[in-house]
Amino acid sequence: MQAFQLLSPYPQFTSVTTDEPPIANSIYNALQITLDKRFSNGLELSANYTWSKSIDDSSIYDGNLTWLANTTGFLLGPQDPNKLWLDRSLSTFDVPQMVKINYTYDLPFGRGRALLSNMPRPLELILGGWRTAGIWTMQSGYPLAFIVENNGTPIWTYSQQRPNLVGAPKRTGGPDGNWVSNYFANPNVFQTPPAYTLGTAPRTEGDVRSPFSFTTDLSVAKDFRLSARHEAMQLELRLDAENAFNHPVFGTPDTTVGDPQFGVINYTAVGPRQMQLSLKFSF
Repeated sequence: MQAFQLLSPYPQFTSVTTDEPPIANSIYNALQITLDKRFSNGLELSANYTWSKSIDDSSIYDGNLTWLANTTGFLLGPQDPNKLWLDRSLSTFDVPQMVKINYTYDLPFGRGRALLSNMPRPLELILGGWRTAGIWTMQSGYPLAFIVENNGTPIWTYSQQRPNLVGAPKRTGGPDGNWVSNYFANPNVFQTPPAYTLGTAPRTEGDVRSPFSFTTDLSVAKDFRLSARHEAMQLELRLDAENAFNHPVFGTPDTTVGDPQFGVINYTAVGPRQMQLSLKFSF
């Protein structure tokens, strides 16, 4: 051990490791409505509606805590470490409204079903015994968080600056082409604050949010019985389609004030349609 270490108050400790302090807080309120319809004429349906609001002073964004983890990435925060309550705002994952519908449905064609129950066996192999399933999800966008390009010029030991907000931000209306490259109808309400000052924008802004999301995942499947004596022996043919209607779900616009790409959406949150054909043998 070196001499200077021996002169320290606690020479046996050569380093100190700290964890995120347990000082953040949050509140969540919601109204949840669920409708279930099970096994009626081959239909099983579940529909959920959630109306909610989540508020906190530190929440996950792109896999990182906004300030407790003390990362050097986006949303380092808090802007003023001496006034943590100023970071209290909508959670980065706040979604005011969400509707999700799940269903499975045995199509009414084939032996033992409502229609064409006496069809010949060769026709049964083609048309009978099919079932379909789907998940439909619709939800509001997430609140947006704005920072200043290159973190601005914050007070020493403080986090990156947020912009000054001089009005209520609004989203550009009209078809997709209008707002994908110019998301904010009034971008001039975001101003870079003077050096060594605190911006007036909240940690997250709920007046304008990321785009609305609508996704649909669908599947169709059919079981083939391989033996009359052994009912467990079956072959399943299944086709799954993610984002079945190939509906574009746009990502979050650039929210860095001063960036040439400010207000531009340059990625999609959900990829294009993907399909998978599978065959499963059960015995």
